[in-house]
Amino acid sequence: MTPCFPRRALLKSLSAFALTCGMLVPLATSAIAQETLVINTDRSGPGQKAAMNKIAADFEAANPGVKVTVNYSDVESYKTSIRNFLVASPPDVAFWFTGARMRAFTKRGLFEDISGFYKQTGLEKQMAPFLPAVTDGGRQYMMPTNFNTWGFFYNKEVFSKLGVEPPKTWNELMAIAEKAKAAGIVPFTIGTRDLWANALWFDYLTKRINGLDFYMGLMDGKESYTDPRLKKVFDTWRVPIEKGYFLDNASSYGWQEAIPFLSQGKAAMYLLGPYVLTSLPEEARKNIGFFPFPTVDPAVPNFEQVSINGVGIPKGAKNKELALKFLAFLAEPANLEAFAKGGSVVPARTDIAIDKNDFASVQMEQVRNSAGSSQFYDRDTDPEMAQTGMKGFQEFLARPDREDAILERLEATSKRIFK
Repeated sequence: MTPCFPRRALLKSLSAFALTCGMLVPLATSAIAQETLVINTDRSGPGQKAAMNKIAADFEAANPGVKVTVNYSDVESYKTSIRNFLVASPPDVAFWFTGARMRAFTKRGLFEDISGFYKQTGLEKQMAPFLPAVTDGGRQYMMPTNFNTWGFFYNKEVFSKLGVEPPKTWNELMAIAEKAKAAGIVPFTIGTRDLWANALWFDYLTKRINGLDFYMGLMDGKESYTDPRLKKVFDTWRVPIEKGYFLDNASSYGWQEAIPFLSQGKAAMYLLGPYVLTSLPEEARKNIGFFPFPTVDPAVPNFEQVSINGVGIPKGAKNKELALKFLAFLAEPANLEAFAKGGSVVPARTDIAIDKNDFASVQMEQVRNSAGSSQFYDRDTDPEMAQTGMKGFQEFLARPDREDAILERLEATSKRIFK
């Protein structure tokens, strides 16, 4: 499996951003009348939904006779429904993940090749750092919309009560967790009913202990799940599990259902993405702080998690010309910025200025300080491998004594898929 984008090229490109606003020349298309543009999306949080509704209304106003229908769905339901609607009832525009998750559909010919779109719109330069994530076989099948980083969100009042500051090292993180538990507070809230949430712990510990090359080799089936280097990852992960630092019965909660423990002060920290912020009312956000995953081994650079989302045109779309015109409209700096800001993520254009007071600026700084990055376990490896792996991680959180059996099972799956 080819990595979703060059391991260090993305960080170098982002670090070189000249963050100044620019305008995009719209696609030239023929007049369109009495047409309906159907959009399916999982970006259904209040902020991004409001932004998309406005973008859709503005597109209608700019294109008389066009009606835009947006079908919203929650993220977890969408992961299932997209497998069906891309085949049975494809919309004109569909939002989705990039990397291996995109390629699972492009290999079946379910997304339209939009490679020419970038030259026609002049977006080749502005979106250059993100294009590898939407590329398969040298062709582009999606337009990147935004990227986001991951890390620990913490309750500021809880940290103040405990008398601690955001940690810089793994040992400091464990010390805070011990203080929280002694005070009757859950150190780490987590909801593993949605399997992907727990994969963050695996991703970060693997990269912080063994580096990015080993991690990507594992994603590509070139490294072994029974390698002693990976056993070290699980042995490190085992410590907070066995000490009871994680939320009890984590598999009973979805990722969103675990957030109230943090916002209500029943838990101290949550390893997740900016969705923590978008799931909380404005007043509650003021009490939520953030810090990057701490250093585990000082000899290993801090590699980050940088996930890129995108939007594409299904192969069976009825109005492909109109869909391309909408992608160009969405890509305009003001629209892409509003859409990204609604989800507390960073727009996928290099020429958009970022408000230093917005959480997007924190994510940009996190990217700049990183030695390199991967996307996410289920975007970097084969989808079947990802599903098996994430089930194993969920099992490990509940039964760390099954470590060897879990790793052997993952290795058997990896050998079958990649060899």
